[in-house]
Amino acid sequence: MDLPTYLQGIDHENYNQELNQTLRDNLSDNGWVVPQITMVNLAIIESQMPDGTLWYVTDSTPSTFVGKVNGSLVKFTTTSYP
Repeated sequence: MDLPTYLQGIDHENYNQELNQTLRDNLSDNGWVVPQITMVNLAIIESQMPDGTLWYVTDSTPSTFVGKVNGSLVKFTTTSYP
């Protein structure tokens, strides 16, 4: 999720509106959006992220969910639903 840390040249109220809209678009009672990432970018940032972090790797075959558990990356295997 790309949270705005500041909006250059925009007043404070517009910043709050932008932040709230981003949160509504990505976190809700209807579900939440898992960050999409490539394998190369995941290799760059995974060491900086804590256990429990979750990504959706778009360029693996097939695309898959990956998480960090006990300091290591793990792939979540899936089956068709339902």
